[in-house]
Amino acid sequence: MISPIDGTLQNIMQYESNMINKKLEWEKTKTEDGFGRVVIDNFLDEETCMKLYEECMNAPKGGWTVFTRANSRMEEFNDLISLPTAHRVTYDIMHSGEFLYQLENMTGIVGLLPDPHLVGAGYSILRNGTILAPHYDFNWNDRLRLHRKLTSLLYITPNWKSDWGGHNVVWDGNPELNPNAKIIESTAPLFNRFVINENIPKGPVHSVSEVTCPDDVYGRCAIRFFYYVSTSEYDKENPPHRSTYSSNEYSHHKLHEEEEWNGHFVGNGGEDYGYTPKIVN
Repeated sequence: MISPIDGTLQNIMQYESNMINKKLEWEKTKTEDGFGRVVIDNFLDEETCMKLYEECMNAPKGGWTVFTRANSRMEEFNDLISLPTAHRVTYDIMHSGEFLYQLENMTGIVGLLPDPHLVGAGYSILRNGTILAPHYDFNWNDRLRLHRKLTSLLYITPNWKSDWGGHNVVWDGNPELNPNAKIIESTAPLFNRFVINENIPKGPVHSVSEVTCPDDVYGRCAIRFFYYVSTSEYDKENPPHRSTYSSNEYSHHKLHEEEEWNGHFVGNGGEDYGYTPKIVN
């Protein structure tokens, strides 16, 4: 569990341990089904998750859109600038370098990038009586010019009961096209449950079962975050290089070697681009 309210190093380290523990689960599902996925319960502290739910219920009506296709219906809101808790959770945690680092370690996917524009992401609501029909997700973000690689959802409706439906159902094929398609997994949208799955070409096929919550429940609410990878190559007319000075001899090392550091240094800065490191005694 990680709390964006106090933002302590201890909470970050607890979260890091949780992600490490999920690595085997990711590898197992990827081996068995061809794509990785994990479920993490009690993802945020309950106070923050409840604030997300309250923001979702009270988000300005003018900012909502509604998606309909193939008997599916979903309400969406992605302009989080006016919603302080969602904005902070998104940009301080879900899009942070620390979180991306842990996602890369857990999934083995290097170079993951968030989408600051939240194309297709942000808050979503499935109301009573609605579904999402079997489908696979969009794979290309035209704003970023990047391929989508991971999809994640945090369910935020408090006290959700499993028999209220709204389950995320993963299939081994499209049951509308293949009557022999089988369910791989069905995950209930329980409060503060975080799910991550890998996007693959034309998959995974998934659906959301009919929401059958009581009339006094707002609906199946979630906040979504997508992650991308680049498949581009560098411009051969302008190949990669470091910052260039009159001399290419350089040094880059830990400033205080005597001090312990349990964090991580991200990247090596391209030291292999034809430069000669200076030997530091």
